[in-house]
Amino acid sequence: MQYITGFEHYREDAGTAVTLGKFDGLHRGHRKLVERIMEHVEREPDLKSVVCFFEMTEFKKMRHLDQKRLMLNEERAIRLEGKVDYLIECPFLSVKEMEAETFIEKILSGLFHARYIVVGENFRFGHDRRGDVAMLAKFQERYGYCLEVIPNEYYGERIVSSTYVKEVMKTGNIDLVNRLLSYPYTIAGTVQKGAGMGREIGYPTMDIYPCQEKILPPNGAYVCKLHVDQEWYQGVCNIGQKPTVSKGERRFFPCTFSVMKRKRKQTVRRLSSIFTTI
Repeated sequence: MQYITGFEHYREDAGTAVTLGKFDGLHRGHRKLVERIMEHVEREPDLKSVVCFFEMTEFKKMRHLDQKRLMLNEERAIRLEGKVDYLIECPFLSVKEMEAETFIEKILSGLFHARYIVVGENFRFGHDRRGDVAMLAKFQERYGYCLEVIPNEYYGERIVSSTYVKEVMKTGNIDLVNRLLSYPYTIAGTVQKGAGMGREIGYPTMDIYPCQEKILPPNGAYVCKLHVDQEWYQGVCNIGQKPTVSKGERRFFPCTFSVMKRKRKQTVRRLSSIFTTI
């Protein structure tokens, strides 16, 4: 898979099966889109599969919006590696003012040479979000592509969306988060040297600082798996402030892991898997 940032660096001449969106979290609904373009390429090997996602960071900064997200760009690339031919990162501000029909003509047809366009039923694009699936359908014949609109994925009565996953995350129901994503939610971070107090009482911990853009579950204790130096470890993590150990002082640690050699009897919520960068 080639990861390309910006349309100007895309140089493929072959026709494509392309899907577009924000793809925050690559949840179950997103997977249906990706799987569909993969099916097209499997049937027509001359095609290339393209996932184009809109990078919203700078736009959200400009609008003073919440920048927390379920998935970092490098995590998205890891999840899609070996599945699609191209992952295209499109800074949203670069196309925000582009008229919808111009986007179809210049990007989908002119750049991607799209033969198949696969989107969700709520997909919107172009200046003031004027483009939608009806517009894409209208221009199929003119630009020579086939549009496929994938129905929303539901969990119960709720549409599976990044917004819904974030809502569930705030409740601490990690089991449901994982079901909506269809894979274990992961958190990456860098280990910082702590005071060593956990080691003194027989339970050494690693103080881990995750990326500030990453959404964390509520403060509390979670069962986890810890990936360090290509090895997996079972453990328990505490997310939140470092526990008070003396003089009532409290120090903020976004993520503290306790990797244990034996089980302790305590009530914990489940955090299935955590990737850690040392």
